[in-house]
Amino acid sequence: MNLNDPVAARAALEQAMASGSPEAIAAAAMTNLWPLYSSHHDLLMRAVERLPSPVLDRYLALRIVHPMTPLLALTHRPFKPLIDPDEARTLSAEEFDFLAVAQMVAFRLSGDVAAAAVCAQRLLERLASVDAEWHQRTDGPLWFAHLQVGSTYLLSGDSRRALLEFARARELGRHSIQPDAERFALSRLALAHALRGSLDDARAALDEAAREPDPSPAHERSVQATEATTEALIAVDRMSDDLELRLARLEPYHSVEMTWPFTLLARARALVSQHRPSEAIEVTELAQESHPRQHGSVANDIVAAVTVEALLAMGDEVTARRLADDRARCGPMTRLASVRVDLHLGRLDAATRDLRRLAGESPLGPRLHAEHVMLSAWLELARNGRVSHHTALAVARAASTGHVRRLIASMPRQLLDAVRERLDDQTGPQLDRSVDGLELRDLPNRSTLTESERRVLYALPLHSTVADLASQFHVSPNTIKSQLKSIYRKLGCSTRNEAIELSALFLTNVTDDRAVRTS
Repeated sequence: MNLNDPVAARAALEQAMASGSPEAIAAAAMTNLWPLYSSHHDLLMRAVERLPSPVLDRYLALRIVHPMTPLLALTHRPFKPLIDPDEARTLSAEEFDFLAVAQMVAFRLSGDVAAAAVCAQRLLERLASVDAEWHQRTDGPLWFAHLQVGSTYLLSGDSRRALLEFARARELGRHSIQPDAERFALSRLALAHALRGSLDDARAALDEAAREPDPSPAHERSVQATEATTEALIAVDRMSDDLELRLARLEPYHSVEMTWPFTLLARARALVSQHRPSEAIEVTELAQESHPRQHGSVANDIVAAVTVEALLAMGDEVTARRLADDRARCGPMTRLASVRVDLHLGRLDAATRDLRRLAGESPLGPRLHAEHVMLSAWLELARNGRVSHHTALAVARAASTGHVRRLIASMPRQLLDAVRERLDDQTGPQLDRSVDGLELRDLPNRSTLTESERRVLYALPLHSTVADLASQFHVSPNTIKSQLKSIYRKLGCSTRNEAIELSALFLTNVTDDRAVRTS
């Protein structure tokens, strides 16, 4: 198998194309796949587009590089390829490895990221244990294999392992004959850092990538999409002045690039921070509907988290609570969004449990850790009416980086005021600079229900009409109407069904408050 002779690869494919034989074209393309893909991409695309479907079905790697495959994955049934064991035994080690990479990418395209992650782990095991020429050649496609493994881990939500694979790809790319290898790896490395909240590292990787040669036609769109998404994530978290410019350069919501969930994250969070939550929900729904159902993908965590955040910003706490409870297992972003719902609704015991579980599990990245710190401070304020000096310092340290301005803007004004009161003359001004220019929000004012209003609220599920309620409590219908109007106002809802849903939450809040007073 030709691994790094682009001249011989071009000659072989042109000869096969001149013959007009689909089988000869497919055989030449497979034998010379890597140098054709990296150095003669346009020629490879012309050749692959000439192949009939029955031939492509026998050559998985060629099916994957076909320009229609990503598009068809969005509109047709998922493409989940399996490697025939008998055929696999006839392949060389290099051919099998290329097939394994193609299978991993194919599962990603189909939305089955969990299966792609299994393929990634098996490929790494092969690279470490099987003796094949290209496993030891730094000038071959080894960097590309590690980059694709890292991309799979990133999509599965394992950004730490993704960072390791992108770093390996970058080091191997230094020795590659492909001039854009290092740039491609650096762009994905920057994206992983940005997703974790290590914005200085992301910025440094982007600056290094900008000094590398322009990406080749094979990687041009992927590199551009990755770098644009990284720039947007940095701008959103920092609430930079160039945010609108960065958002304008993002791929559309229906993009076939693997970066689409992270593009959605940047776009939706920007809209929420700009007080446009209904638009955030719309772009989230459009992106979700434009891609195959995701299995084992961080996309599920992103979709659920940004939807809950947008619903809370709209004041629709009932739907936010329902969604947070349904999707609590999607991932850490959704679980932290669920804590926000608990804090909004006064479910302090539930918020405490979730924050403790998150702290006891795998280490959180810098951004999620900062959010955990701030939500814990919010919980402390809700329970005690103030925050400790230690808590105030933790919030001030997180804010001082300048990397979490969007996160700070999503916290209630009352929390920042409580933190500021506990800081000294040195750290206080630092916090002031961190929040300067941000439009902070007040917590909704939830007035306490009277005893009679509480009785009516809990009786709503049992009595379908105002007349029934009036008869139950021996009062006039007008009294019940007045009490219902007051209940709706105090709970922040507008319909009977919403009040019924919130009645269970309100009862939980009362129980929590009594538990606090008893302890």
